[in-house]
Amino acid sequence: MGLEGATATRTLPRRIAPCYLGARILAELKRTLSKLLPGVKTYLVAWSRLGKLRLPHFRPVRGLMTPPPGPLVDRPTPETDSINVSSEKYFEQPELREFWRNRPFSHPDSVGKTLERFGHLLSTLRIQPGDRVLDFGCGTGWTSIMLARTGAEVIGMDIAPAALQIAREVADRELTPETRARLEFRTYSGNQLDVADGELDFVVVFDAFHHFPNPMTILKEFHRVLSPQGRFGFAEPGVGHAESEISRAETEHGILEEDLDLEQFYRTAMTAGFEGLELAIPALEPEILTLPMDRMRMFLRGMSWLVPQDFLRKAILTGPIGVFRKGSYVVTSVNPRTLAAEITPSVSRVTAKTGEAIRISARVRNHTETVWLKDSGRDRGFVCLGAHLLSGERTVLNPDYGRAMLPRDVGQGDVVNIEIDLTAPDEPGSYTIELDMVNEGMCWFGQQGSAVAAVSLNVNRGG
Repeated sequence: MGLEGATATRTLPRRIAPCYLGARILAELKRTLSKLLPGVKTYLVAWSRLGKLRLPHFRPVRGLMTPPPGPLVDRPTPETDSINVSSEKYFEQPELREFWRNRPFSHPDSVGKTLERFGHLLSTLRIQPGDRVLDFGCGTGWTSIMLARTGAEVIGMDIAPAALQIAREVADRELTPETRARLEFRTYSGNQLDVADGELDFVVVFDAFHHFPNPMTILKEFHRVLSPQGRFGFAEPGVGHAESEISRAETEHGILEEDLDLEQFYRTAMTAGFEGLELAIPALEPEILTLPMDRMRMFLRGMSWLVPQDFLRKAILTGPIGVFRKGSYVVTSVNPRTLAAEITPSVSRVTAKTGEAIRISARVRNHTETVWLKDSGRDRGFVCLGAHLLSGERTVLNPDYGRAMLPRDVGQGDVVNIEIDLTAPDEPGSYTIELDMVNEGMCWFGQQGSAVAAVSLNVNRGG
């Protein structure tokens, strides 16, 4: 402290001077800590911001003493019917029609976050062209329209006919005839889904499940309509949402607004028959996700606490994104991540006469986390051993020379022995049989960088 500051301190009353000095020392200490430990203030603030979101079963100590919540239960039928009627009428407000037609861009302050969360859900689901998808609780249909643009066959379903009418108008306006043909809208009856057993690859619910008065019934219906390896993907507002301003406004219209407790949601889905849940790590709020370069530099160099984990926990609790799976496998050839195989033929050379039957055995190992399905229940997404016929100069003569089915589903590290039956060409000469795995309707493994195996074929003229 300089002379001027010291003089100013001596002129203060005796009781005030120590307080003033203490405040100056504390302020200087804070500045020093901020330089030495950038982000420490952010970390300390994290706890205070969580507040009531620190649910007992997610807290380190109290969670050990508190039993987890039980499954969600359906409301009584009269109450469910009343809520459904209110949901139908909600979209019959003519003054809001243009607002709904323009969603999700009707909310300039939240459109970025909304599209980010929906994109995060799509990245997690990995929906492919030709997949059969139910967009449940689609409202005025902007999510259904985006799903149709992926090449999927989409059913948009909602309980409100007025909402679906808007959805049809927007789809007719925005989609090409070819894409529009892959999208249909159906009205939900309030109980059973108008979908056959096992018909769907995916069910998608975006920011809608917390509105449903009969969650157990709906989850059981999702399980019924999904194929054996089907998945149910969701993105929800989570805990704290029911107290928001927009939720209170919608409650006045009779719309059901409830917090979705992640643990309770999980237990409900397991009771309904699902076999597992994978949760995505959501993005943080912009003011937390972005860091000044001085702190980002230190974060990248290993000071991970500069992005407090409490904020990450809050993001998961208040905006969970996840996928429930119906079948036993997390990743399958229906929606693969990586495809790679080790193929070892039992022979390196085969001699045959023109038109003669050939049988080649091969030992095949799965090197990836993607489970190869023997039968996907549809015309794509099951794996076979395939063969290409090449000339002596390695020119492809027959890209689909043969196929052999798997004896069973093949998981990571599993080995199977497969026999493939082929027919020798009608012309004598030297050929090469190239063995590769094929994910039917999608790709050959070799196109993904997987190694192929070669067997020389010498064909002599038959007698």
